[in-house]
Amino acid sequence: MSINWVYFSDKNSPSREIDKLLEKQQYQVVSTDQFDKLHSILMGNSQSVLFLEAYTRFNIYDLCQEISVLFPHVYIILIVPEDMENLKKAMLMGASDTLRSSFNLGELSEAVAHAKKFMHHRGKLEPNALSLVKEKCKVIAVSSPKGGAGRTVLSVNLAVAFSKLGKKVAVFDGNLQFGEVSIFYNVKPKRSIYEWVKEGYGRENYSINQYMTLVDGNVSVLAAPPRPEFFEGISEKHIKDAIEEAKNLFDIILIDMPVYLSEIHLRFLDLSDEILLVALNEISCLRLCQLYLDTLESINLKDKVKLVMNRYVKGQGLELKKIKEILASNVFHTLPEQINIVSSSIKTGQPYLLSNPRSSISKAVLCLSEKTLEQKSDVQLPIKKEKKWFHVGK
Repeated sequence: MSINWVYFSDKNSPSREIDKLLEKQQYQVVSTDQFDKLHSILMGNSQSVLFLEAYTRFNIYDLCQEISVLFPHVYIILIVPEDMENLKKAMLMGASDTLRSSFNLGELSEAVAHAKKFMHHRGKLEPNALSLVKEKCKVIAVSSPKGGAGRTVLSVNLAVAFSKLGKKVAVFDGNLQFGEVSIFYNVKPKRSIYEWVKEGYGRENYSINQYMTLVDGNVSVLAAPPRPEFFEGISEKHIKDAIEEAKNLFDIILIDMPVYLSEIHLRFLDLSDEILLVALNEISCLRLCQLYLDTLESINLKDKVKLVMNRYVKGQGLELKKIKEILASNVFHTLPEQINIVSSSIKTGQPYLLSNPRSSISKAVLCLSEKTLEQKSDVQLPIKKEKKWFHVGK
């Protein structure tokens, strides 16, 4: 894979650390301090990674925004002084990653590795159709029958992880009565799925995207109705059509499911390509998950499930082998326990993939997003029997 590594600094000082690291990996870095020359270097090359550093002649964030607009396919690693570090602002201005000016070798190596993974995913696209042909959308439901298992936290951070991999991402708040997705992004949506059903449904000039809220991490959220009773006005047909319309606009749709099941929520699961079942290494949670899996098996949806163990600590609780025996399901991925980082993320309403991108939990979620994308979507599945839908009381 050929990557165009570029370093720009208005200080006219080459970054020896970056040169040295990439030379060891058999790459060469093109350095410049001239903005006009930077344009010619980036022009027409869709596989460019740019280390961007500016202190004297340019405002670093304004410069980042200008480059991201002119060259939307460039992967920008923004190098900023610690007193100017603002991750939220960097992402809004189009940066893909950030480094402090006092970065160490480990941080630099990690940033380079993330950039290479991003380019690897991009390289799978047709060379001349980078942003013109949208690949098939993947719909993923994130569910758990146990309250407090970390389902919503995973949904909002997984959305940011997919976005970091260059995907256009939407999150549907499937908890249509007491949804919290927007709270976890610290936003108060002006519109929700309720307004879409009421005003935009079935009308050509009203795209569902108009009823979504763009949040940090470049993720679009279709919020739950503003009041619990508005749930009554939303039908299974609305849900199906909302997902079908969004599939034409996004690469990934994540559905944050509630702990309970109703006909509408069974429809969410039916329309999903995968179901990430979030479990804890606790007997009470595992029993509920067992019941949940039995329910999905009775309506021929269990094959979609991938088990994710949250707050998993090796040596505590049951071993993964025992969990597999109890649930008759392989453990697809584990997420470490980092209470302080997750708790802080919830309190501030900012995904930890943005506030603490190099933490163990952030790395684990990014790894989960990569594993999910690596799953072959074109595998021929056995023909399923007709689903036996049952009625669940509201």
